[in-house]
Amino acid sequence: MFIIFMVIVTGGLVATAAYFSVIGIASIFAYNYVPALILGTTLEAGKISVAVYLYRYWRLLPGIFKAILLMFLTVLMIITSVGIFGFLSQGYQKTSEEHRIMLLELKTLETEFGDKKSREREINRQINQLPVAQVMGRIRLSREFGDELEQIRDRLTIVEPRIQALKLKSLEYESHIGPISYVAKMLIMPQDDVVFYAILMLVFVADPLAITLTIATNMLLIRFVGAPGQPLKVESPRPAIRRKKSLSDLMVERMREMALKSQLRQAKRRRAASAARSAATRKKKAAAKKKATKKKTAKKKTVKKKTAKKKAVKRKRR
Repeated sequence: MFIIFMVIVTGGLVATAAYFSVIGIASIFAYNYVPALILGTTLEAGKISVAVYLYRYWRLLPGIFKAILLMFLTVLMIITSVGIFGFLSQGYQKTSEEHRIMLLELKTLETEFGDKKSREREINRQINQLPVAQVMGRIRLSREFGDELEQIRDRLTIVEPRIQALKLKSLEYESHIGPISYVAKMLIMPQDDVVFYAILMLVFVADPLAITLTIATNMLLIRFVGAPGQPLKVESPRPAIRRKKSLSDLMVERMREMALKSQLRQAKRRRAASAARSAATRKKKAAAKKKATKKKTAKKKTVKKKTAKKKAVKRKRR
């Protein structure tokens, strides 16, 4: 079952890394997209083939051929890593550029909206400054500024809904890139730098891990299934060879024993302390219960005495 699991995981990782790399290389050379896609696919297949070939026939290969294949494998890993980096950075750049263009448009519209509003207030102030008696002056100013006011109000009716729509869209974008911005604030770094380092870590992990898992899966298949052309045979793992313990191993074992003993002593102390606390609480509860019963019995006695006295007084009166 573990071999099947390893094959599935390795195949999934290799396929994912290959997809990212091939699409990234093709997007770098977007003018010749299909030829770049074919080139990236063949390079990815060649990289996996070289890694498997080197592992399976390492002892049979001459030194110069090993060095050449290792050089090719390293260069291919760098190329495919560049493709993965291009694919991931392209996705982030597309989102961030759209967000920046939208913010720039929003800023421009807000500035225009403020200017138009201030101009409208200025015109209204000039008209309202005239005394109420000067009706003709007000009419004349209203006619002079009438066209301008109409243009301003028409523009404001267009700009204001656009500003609201852009603000809502900006909030949607911020919700998409929210985790990145929070990490950037936590690390006190620009958001683009955080994304760059995150993509770099993914690039350094994805491709080398795919090659390593491919070699590990080949090792398992050769060890437990057998080489091609041979009958399937599952070998049991070899028993571990006992070696003589060194002084450092003995010291480590002794320190582990001492730590285990101290942990056991501490656990015993904790259990004893908890038992003592529980016994003390039980004693307190019993004493409180006893005290309460005594109070109840005393109260009952006093009540009985009072009732007896009342009865005796009633008898004397009769």
